[in-house]
Amino acid sequence: MQIKQTVKLLFCALAGLSAWAQPAPGRGGGTPAVRSPEASADGRITFRLRAPNAKEVFVTGLAPGQRLAMQKDDQGVWTVTTESMKPDMYGYAFNVDGASFNDPGNSNFKTAMVGAGQSQVHIPGPVSWEPAPGIARGAVAHHFYHSALIGDNRDFYAYTPPNYEPNRKEAYPVLYLLHGLGDDAAGWITAGAANVILDNLIAQGKAKPMVMVNTLGYGVANMLPAGRGGPGVMGGDKMIPNFAQALIDEVMPQVEKQYRVTKDRQERAVAGLSMGGAEALFTGLNHQDKFAWVGSFSGAFVMWPGAAAGRTPADPPATGGGRGPVTLDTIVFERNFPALDAKTNKQLKLLWIACGTDDGLNGVNRQFKAWLKSKDIQFTDVEIPGMAHVWPLWRQNLMELAPMLFQGKGK
Repeated sequence: MQIKQTVKLLFCALAGLSAWAQPAPGRGGGTPAVRSPEASADGRITFRLRAPNAKEVFVTGLAPGQRLAMQKDDQGVWTVTTESMKPDMYGYAFNVDGASFNDPGNSNFKTAMVGAGQSQVHIPGPVSWEPAPGIARGAVAHHFYHSALIGDNRDFYAYTPPNYEPNRKEAYPVLYLLHGLGDDAAGWITAGAANVILDNLIAQGKAKPMVMVNTLGYGVANMLPAGRGGPGVMGGDKMIPNFAQALIDEVMPQVEKQYRVTKDRQERAVAGLSMGGAEALFTGLNHQDKFAWVGSFSGAFVMWPGAAAGRTPADPPATGGGRGPVTLDTIVFERNFPALDAKTNKQLKLLWIACGTDDGLNGVNRQFKAWLKSKDIQFTDVEIPGMAHVWPLWRQNLMELAPMLFQGKGK
């Protein structure tokens, strides 16, 4: 099962790290614990790792391509302190003699479905996704089910707003918020702080109380790279159509049975980041009888069926920023959205497409928006200068989109 695979990868990483590290307190070694990470008031982060037998250790992942060299003391503890960093949530890992490991001293961990997860460090500050003091909090529940359509066991998370009433006369609107390639169903909770963002917006009266669902976003079973027995990291042309069908035929009925959510398309939304953005547009635009609100954050439209054949040969197989521009033949759009025309404007309350200007996917996002204009289809165009394929942008996207949902025409 995919869920078990993630846990197995985590235990393997921790077991491998023991080859360098000394025994922890209470396990026979008596070695004092090290504190890692440690954030100071000025935004600097100190990382520490006890690995007396290692030859070189780096901190990686704080920024694209960044490697911070750590220094070892006479107790075998490696240490490095960053420059001052702005308030945010950052993912990172330790590279020990060429092998990557999570921080054994840090319980704040973002799991992943494809590849390794990441340790996370939080620098608190005046950001909109920081938990506001003194306000009511919603709840997040974890559900498991067997997908007969895809043929594996999988999961989804459901957020209910503060003071959720399961027997309320008026059903709650529902947002299906989808993760990106490599992440698992928990991505929008553990890294995106989506539940905190909604808590804050609802408390401020900016967003309508809603239920949010975060489901596993792969339309194929055993989503692993091809070299490890899986179908390949992009999943093939069946992945997104299969996911869309599973969302509609398997996940939505479960949510509607277990939660007081509407079955009215006027109060259903689907949105997502990267792969999830491609899935949200594919699902929402091809099932307008189910959704009236559709959003994409840094959409990986290169994952739509037929995109691999429609990509210019010189283009890299990129799914995100920092890997060069990606363009597609417009025939890909025609084949994936054959029913789109100006009538779509009467169906959709909002079609919202956002991307950073430094994202390698911005080119294909612009292509798709130009194609929509050629069809006279209205949408909200959001380009964020200087931003690439990163979580800070997607959290900001959600903070901007959520107040628009289920409230009139949007914008």
